[in-house]
Amino acid sequence: MSESNTPAKGNKAPIIITIIMMAVVGAFFVIAFAASSAQSAQDLSVTPIAEAYMDIVTPLLANADPVRGEKLVKETYECYACHIAGSGNLAPAFEGLGAIAAERRAPMKAEAYLYEAIVYPTVHVVEGYAASMPANYETRISDEEMGDILAYLLGQ
Repeated sequence: MSESNTPAKGNKAPIIITIIMMAVVGAFFVIAFAASSAQSAQDLSVTPIAEAYMDIVTPLLANADPVRGEKLVKETYECYACHIAGSGNLAPAFEGLGAIAAERRAPMKAEAYLYEAIVYPTVHVVEGYAASMPANYETRISDEEMGDILAYLLGQ
């Protein structure tokens, strides 16, 4: 007589347990995604305050060099690839950015807005543009570089 590798007829417990476990794991991911999405939407609706990020930005700008910032923006991080006038609406142009940044998320200060736009690019997406800014600059850009970049952008 040959042995069969199939479970005995009527013993469907392993299949039922597997289906239940998959449903629980799937439900967990759906709930986690929904909670994350709700939190992101809630964060976007918060009105910025005037002093937001200033405890971070002020020391960054203390010894910042806009000339080094220009080199970082144009060569190291190639920001101009998307942020040039007439670039097909990939990202807002840098021209006049210092003045525009002061008004974009009022009462937030210009330097704070620019910091937020670089480090947390999805918090405020400028109308008419897609959320296409890389989201890893918080870990890629050193404090010194961030200060230099902010100093350069503020002068635009």
